[in-house]
Amino acid sequence: MNLKHILLIPDGNRRWAKNKKMQASNGHKIGANTTRELFKYIVTSHPHIKYCSFWAMSKDNFIKRPKKEINFLIKLIDAEIQEFANDPLIDKKKVCVKFYGAYEKLFDKKTISDLKKVEKRTEKYSDFYVSILLAYNGKDELMEGLKKIKNIKTVNENKIKQVLWTKDLPAVDLIVRTGVEGDPHLSGNVLMWQTDYSQLYFTKTLYPDFTTNELGLAIEDYQKREKRKGK
Repeated sequence: MNLKHILLIPDGNRRWAKNKKMQASNGHKIGANTTRELFKYIVTSHPHIKYCSFWAMSKDNFIKRPKKEINFLIKLIDAEIQEFANDPLIDKKKVCVKFYGAYEKLFDKKTISDLKKVEKRTEKYSDFYVSILLAYNGKDELMEGLKKIKNIKTVNENKIKQVLWTKDLPAVDLIVRTGVEGDPHLSGNVLMWQTDYSQLYFTKTLYPDFTTNELGLAIEDYQKREKRKGK
């Protein structure tokens, strides 16, 4: 099957750190390194993939986790994204970076400004798209969009899609979720408009240990499947 859009759901940073008797921040740091390597691998080794979405933080993460941990995570995300945006690979492969979620309402002004600068710097590119979900929840996305529709009597699928944050993203072909231990699941209604026919790949590997080799195996597994779309 043709693979155009892959969604990565990282899980296991905190459990990885706990297993090694470290603070959660250590797990997030190693997880950030994992993310950087995965992005580079996809954009250099799989030219057929044009979209990579990454769920960096859910809204529940922001609300429910300790304030100290969230502040650290936001600073880490900001620093990593700045480094990523300045990687020569961005210009070489013409990568457009975009952010989606409630981060504009929840993050500090400096971080929001930094993220907007990255979007502005890469908006001219269109060969590869990296979408990063920050303080994201799919129900929030849908509810915010429905508020923009003035005449509900004329609503249709196309009108709903056009008011979503992620209206420009195509259907997700493959969802890869790490750190799954006997409870394979999705959460937060992630990209609900784009994932109705997505294929799923779950792994027990905690995110800091998730390698480009295993991602390659996930992609190979997907390509062997038959996609029926309800047929």
